[in-house]
Amino acid sequence: MNELAYFTDSVNKLIDGKLILVDKNIASVLRCVAAVPALRKCLADTVRSVSYVTEFSRARVTWTRPDGTVEARLKLPAERNRIFSFVVCLLTEVDSGRRNFLEFLREYYDDKDNNAAYEKFAEQALRPFKRAGESILQTVDPESLNTEWVMRAERYFNVEKTYIPTNVLGELLNCVQQVAAEFYSAGETALRHYEDVMNCCECFTHALYLKNPRIILPSWLALRGIMEQYPFAQELLQKMTALMQHVSLN
Repeated sequence: MNELAYFTDSVNKLIDGKLILVDKNIASVLRCVAAVPALRKCLADTVRSVSYVTEFSRARVTWTRPDGTVEARLKLPAERNRIFSFVVCLLTEVDSGRRNFLEFLREYYDDKDNNAAYEKFAEQALRPFKRAGESILQTVDPESLNTEWVMRAERYFNVEKTYIPTNVLGELLNCVQQVAAEFYSAGETALRHYEDVMNCCECFTHALYLKNPRIILPSWLALRGIMEQYPFAQELLQKMTALMQHVSLN
């Protein structure tokens, strides 16, 4: 795995992962930063010129609500290298135990529950951090984030939503739940593909809600390909194949 792929994969796991796995995923990101020379150099150069303590103080924005309670939010630095280094230092604090992560979320990303707060943190801090790290590594491997390729890919997936009749959508979603249940009940018989089929079910479900034909098609083909290998799934497969005739994928 090249350095850009290593970094992107580790940060994606932190962004998309469950809150319960945050310690493990933060440790993976920090190992990646330590292992990649370009990221390590950026961090070292930045912290030499800007103190993290000073940076955090600048990033902390507070205001008093009408009821007298104080709200606090973090506003990340504007410059790429400072964003990258700020988040690395923050994650290091959490990893070392110097900062309690749940208390941090409640203070700066408070929401109805901890998972929603974590999603805010991922959107407002981890995604900018990911873009900053990828930009740093692009200077080392410029073709890895070729702008023309990215634009071409975005155009490919930027298509009009397809029409899925409400009753068809409902039946397909119900079938997906049944697929998951049948593979779970099959036990060792389907153990080899259990994790794959769960991922395919989740992907296909979200694709149906998006109604993007260029995402629905590959997710359906992936799920169908696994189901074809198991006799117990054939009845459901036939039903879903018939339903898919009502979904335009052109």
